Amino acid sequence: MKEKVFALTILLSLPALAVTLTGTGSSFVFPFLSAAAYYYQGANVQYQATGSGAGIVNLLNHLTDFAASDVPMPKNNYCKLLYEGKQVVHVPLVAGAVVVVYNVPELRGMTLRLNGKVLADIYLGKVKYWDDPEIKRLQTPQVASRLPHKPIIAVHRSDASGTTAVFTTYLSKSSREWARRIGSGLTVTWPVDRLGRGVGAPKNQGVAASVSRTPYSIGYVELAYAIQARLPVAELQNAEGYFVKPTPETISAATEGAMKYWVCVLHAPYWFANSLVLAPGRNSYPIVAVPYMIFFRDSPKLPYLIKFAEYLLSDNIQKNVVRMGYAPLSKALRMEIIKELNMLMRR
Repeated sequence: MKEKVFALTILLSLPALAVTLTGTGSSFVFPFLSAAAYYYQGANVQYQATGSGAGIVNLLNHLTDFAASDVPMPKNNYCKLLYEGKQVVHVPLVAGAVVVVYNVPELRGMTLRLNGKVLADIYLGKVKYWDDPEIKRLQTPQVASRLPHKPIIAVHRSDASGTTAVFTTYLSKSSREWARRIGSGLTVTWPVDRLGRGVGAPKNQGVAASVSRTPYSIGYVELAYAIQARLPVAELQNAEGYFVKPTPETISAATEGAMKYWVCVLHAPYWFANSLVLAPGRNSYPIVAVPYMIFFRDSPKLPYLIKFAEYLLSDNIQKNVVRMGYAPLSKALRMEIIKELNMLMRR
């Protein structure tokens, strides 16, 4: 009888294990979310990397409990929901970098230097060859001398992607022509495609794979996927004019200045997201994004969503993100987010 009572007590103490939280979205944050979900014991968390755009659509259609996106929900959707009296919560999870990868056999491990203007001109189709003067003038003499007269194949995402939104925000802030003609978004029209030198690929994995197997190609992916594919990563010129590599230190440097101006953490993420691109600071990497866990304030699973979010922001989880290619959010910011999450529970 005592054994039965003990077993019943154990079962009653673990009600959350019967709850399933489903999410879809960002492939950028998939390595982090999937690993954390595997070890989480507060609920059964199932997450699929479908791309940020598809993840938001699934959430809006109430097919999932949360979405993960490298950018906030599109403003037209967000404002419409507010008009209907529904609140959407954005919880930043980690800081990550969008990096430029390339496949130029002649460089043999040498590091390429690029800036936003040149990258915009590549994807506009204006810079056509690897030895273009616009590219060569940014390089060290050793790298410049090895750049071949080979056509550049520009690889980009073919699906609705938060990584694309962040990258095209960078191009828009770097090039007036890009901002005027193309702009930024989860999907854009790529001029280089019309010239026969553009290649679309699905998700970060697809872009990384396409660059890996295509000599003289260039593309953009989240840092973790560049590391996994063992692709060389370009040094990018930041807002202060310095060429920097994406490292936990340079990613965190970009977040420090932007984060201190961020108010209303859970409900007004747009200004902050934009400020992470070409953030000031000598050591700041110029294309930084904060992926979000997004859910409805009136979700019937709100307590479980909040507990999972708090788990993702905990010291034990955040200290392990560096080896996956991310940078942890600052302790002060995480404490502020957790405080706001707790306030949601009391409203």
